[in-house]
Amino acid sequence: MSPFRLAAAELRRFRGHPIRTAALVAIVLIPLVYGGLYLWFAWDPYGKLDQMPVAVVNEDTGASVETDGETTPINGGDQLVEQLKEDRIFDWQFVDADEAARGLQNGDYYMVITVPEDFSTRLASLSGTDPEQATVEFDLNDANGYVAGIMASTVESELRNQINTAVYVTFATTIFGDLTDLNQGLTEAADGANQLADGIGTAQDGAETLENGLSDLNTGAQQVANGADQVSDGVDQAVGVAQPVVETLADNWSQIQTGASSAADLSDRANSDLNTVYTTLCAADTADADACAQLQTYIDDANSVNDDIQSTNATVQSTTTDTLDQASNDLTALQTGAADVATGAQQVADGASNAQTGAGDLATGLTELQDGATTLANSLTTAAESVPSTNPADDADNAEAYGSPVTIDEDNRNAAGTYGRGLAPFFIAIALWVFGLMGYLVLRTVNSRALAGPLRSVPIAIGGWLPGAFLGVLSALVLYLAVELGLGLNPRDALDTVGLSMLVILTFTAMAHLLKLAFGTAGSLLLVVLLMLQLTSAGGLYPVETTPKFFQVLHPLLPMSYVVDALRVTISGGETSHVVRALLVLAAYLVGSLALSSLVVAARRRWKPDSLNVPLQV
Repeated sequence: MSPFRLAAAELRRFRGHPIRTAALVAIVLIPLVYGGLYLWFAWDPYGKLDQMPVAVVNEDTGASVETDGETTPINGGDQLVEQLKEDRIFDWQFVDADEAARGLQNGDYYMVITVPEDFSTRLASLSGTDPEQATVEFDLNDANGYVAGIMASTVESELRNQINTAVYVTFATTIFGDLTDLNQGLTEAADGANQLADGIGTAQDGAETLENGLSDLNTGAQQVANGADQVSDGVDQAVGVAQPVVETLADNWSQIQTGASSAADLSDRANSDLNTVYTTLCAADTADADACAQLQTYIDDANSVNDDIQSTNATVQSTTTDTLDQASNDLTALQTGAADVATGAQQVADGASNAQTGAGDLATGLTELQDGATTLANSLTTAAESVPSTNPADDADNAEAYGSPVTIDEDNRNAAGTYGRGLAPFFIAIALWVFGLMGYLVLRTVNSRALAGPLRSVPIAIGGWLPGAFLGVLSALVLYLAVELGLGLNPRDALDTVGLSMLVILTFTAMAHLLKLAFGTAGSLLLVVLLMLQLTSAGGLYPVETTPKFFQVLHPLLPMSYVVDALRVTISGGETSHVVRALLVLAAYLVGSLALSSLVVAARRRWKPDSLNVPLQV
């Protein structure tokens, strides 16, 4: 008979009887009942803190501060209460001191937060020379549940943020008075600075346009200066030629006038003599008419020439040396004026260049001024934003930033996500161990008929273990499906998680089979003892380094330590080497347990007088 037939025979014992069948189903569901129910109720308790009733007692009587001769009332207690109403960390119950004390005593409230009556008064003292530290009281009662207090303490930092923000807003009010006016003033100043920056930007554009225009003017002025220099040089050359001629003409003008007068006299006499000759020759009747006509033509031409000579003489006689001196002076003035024009044109060009440089400096200065105005606007905007809001809802939202200005950037490489998912490896391991403990209270560890027959010890031992192993695998699958589908375990590697769970249940049932086979009822007690030792040494709840030395020594010796370590990797992620190590350890425990069970079976096949005694049964 093979081990599998022995296992089948053992399972057939439970057919046809409802109670026995129910017992078989019950041991299959034991891991689900133990592990599944526990993980269900503890899956995400920290995600439901807003359902924990916590009392808030506000006894603050308020205070007032003098700011610039004006009295400003403050009430830090009211500020804190309004913020808590906007942030439902817990199920806040705003009650008086008597109701809070009664509720904490009777378990109606898990914690009481009390704002004392001098809360605002102490905050107001921060603006003076004798500051006092304000206090907020937290009252707990471990009689209502120690874990509840621990859960409350996990959000203490968030509570502190809300308290610190209320203090911040109240203290700022004591220093600056009406924060709304301060915020509005800073906002208006920021708007004005922005407008100033915009205006300076417009002026900067104008300065750049001016600089460009002056650049064009500078170019044109330089061209004019160059042209004026050329004109001045030309005038110098012309004057250099004309001036000596005019001076010479002025020096000889008297002689010219005398010669012109003499020429006029000679012309008059010659004209008179021609008229006398004509009268003498042409007066007689015998005169040659053609000759007289020709002579008359000559006389007319001479008269015309004489008129020109007389006119020229009159002009020469009327022109004085003063006119020539004036012409000489005019030429000198022209030369000086041309030089002055050239000098002035160069000065204009130099001025345009300096103006262009100044416009560039103006543009640069306006740029720096605009940058400064922009920086001022940004600083004022930041200052306005940093002024606490007088709206408690806004303060509640900003409490984390106000209460803790510095944040910690935390990176969790293999985050579990929820409390239950983080503890799942531990409770899955416990549930599978409990199956082995309970399974062999119903199943037989060995077939008595096979024990008395010729079958070898190894198949008998394996045949006694296989029913528990088969039901254990079925139980592990039921547990996994329930946690996955019901709670959303969502392991990083589902196949590895299922495979590892099967190996775990095979190993744990082999160990339970061995102890039950070897020690009977005492074996069940040993399984319970081993469960307790593994609960405390597996590192499932607390780091093993924080436990006493005794449990640190046990940690590497017991299989559950490796199971928890490996399931953490398959569920949340981590080093694959941890899984490999667990597989090797579990395989060693499995093979070792089956080998020892075979030895126990072989030992029991040797009949002794004590074998006739009925052993203790449970």
